[in-house]
Amino acid sequence: MPQTTVCRWLPQDPAAIEAFVSNLLEHSRIIHGRHPRTRERVAQVGENLETVTSRAGIRFDLGRLRHHYRITIGQAQVYTVRALHPIVQEFQDFIEREGVVYAAFNEMFEQAPPPQNEDQAKIEDYVDLMEMINTNLTTAPSFGEGVSAMVAAVPYYGIISRFCNTPAGYNAFTHPGVNERFCRVFTAWHDYLTSAASTNVIHDGEGGWLSTAALNAMVQSAGGNPEQDTFDNFFICDTSDPHYGFKSYDELFVRELKAIHRAVVFPDNPAIVNSACSSTIHKLYYDLKRTDRFWIKNTPYSLNHILAEDDLVDTFVSGTLIQAMLGSLDYHRWRSPVGGTVVKTHLISGATHPNPPPTYYAACLDDDHTDLDVVSRSQDFVTAISTRALIFIQADEPVGLMCFVGVGLGEVSTCNIAVREGQVLEKGDELGAFHFGGSTHCLIFQPGLTVTPIDQDGNDLVGSKVRVGKDILTIAKRT
Repeated sequence: MPQTTVCRWLPQDPAAIEAFVSNLLEHSRIIHGRHPRTRERVAQVGENLETVTSRAGIRFDLGRLRHHYRITIGQAQVYTVRALHPIVQEFQDFIEREGVVYAAFNEMFEQAPPPQNEDQAKIEDYVDLMEMINTNLTTAPSFGEGVSAMVAAVPYYGIISRFCNTPAGYNAFTHPGVNERFCRVFTAWHDYLTSAASTNVIHDGEGGWLSTAALNAMVQSAGGNPEQDTFDNFFICDTSDPHYGFKSYDELFVRELKAIHRAVVFPDNPAIVNSACSSTIHKLYYDLKRTDRFWIKNTPYSLNHILAEDDLVDTFVSGTLIQAMLGSLDYHRWRSPVGGTVVKTHLISGATHPNPPPTYYAACLDDDHTDLDVVSRSQDFVTAISTRALIFIQADEPVGLMCFVGVGLGEVSTCNIAVREGQVLEKGDELGAFHFGGSTHCLIFQPGLTVTPIDQDGNDLVGSKVRVGKDILTIAKRT
């Protein structure tokens, strides 16, 4: 049996993912001057797409491409055929130049399961894939209701997911040269998501983040009741501004909760550990090993890999770890789960520190080829290979030394640490933030402690959605 997870990045029904990919693929082929069905080139770079579609007999509403182009309200809608961005063109050149990579990028299309709906367009080869990557470089995630919202929040993973659970895909997505180029792609995308141009998805129309459905979804994810609570009651914003005061998509993504909605439960009790993030608890794991076989299905955690051979690794051997996963609508800032003093911090790769690049889309291969969300099934595996922010805290007794581990997954891959060595923390102080998508995090404790989960409204902690600041664990010294 494949491992399951209590929280997901992609919907379990592959049809929802395939519909998203098919729609984006149709857009991408037209944007790059190719027929959406035959893939035949029908135009050259720079040609007006209105002229092109008319000449080629392609029936397509070009208004559907608006969010892929930097067109502001009131600006004339002119769509032209796009060339590959130099970063994406170099990525494609690398695939074609490196024999091992070229083989993997061809074989994974042969090994991947076919889409369930044969009438939908599917990604045929790495040329399709590179053009879709290129299309997304100037596209901020838009809001979608239900399962479509899950895919739209992590578009690159949605595109690539069908190939992750194949041997050739594993070889491709663990290749250092491939991940180096993904890092360049995501750095360029992150630049766009932090720019004013990305506010084109912050509006109150269909697919906009200020639509009633989107505002209600963000309130509900933060623990509110959309029938009673409003977005501006929960989050710091300026409703008099057309974009609610958010200067980019990223500013909306890392929106700040009002203090009352991130209040710490039992702030003065050092034996209580609070949730560092709004998240769904994935696993509570005891008796950590220094090194373990983290790549095996139903994987254990490997401390030496999670902590990147830090000199404090041995301090946590035989200790306890709790892991929780964030969804795309969750509050993405980290807040201290304990009171204490920052011992040190360490950022392990990522878009802002890309040497060496992280591994973005590798996952534990398993025999479930109907559920495409293989990375979510590999939560413990990714703690050893993805971008990580380590914050070691000397907490007040009885907790003692502990470590917060923020893990940026897939296209997220960006962790910002906001604290420094020697900084004194109170529970609830900001530690840092994730950017651009769903993520996961861990809290690691030393041996010699009894770590007991606190039930959440009568339900087991594991599997529960908890808000930031909620009480989740009790800690006691073993006698």
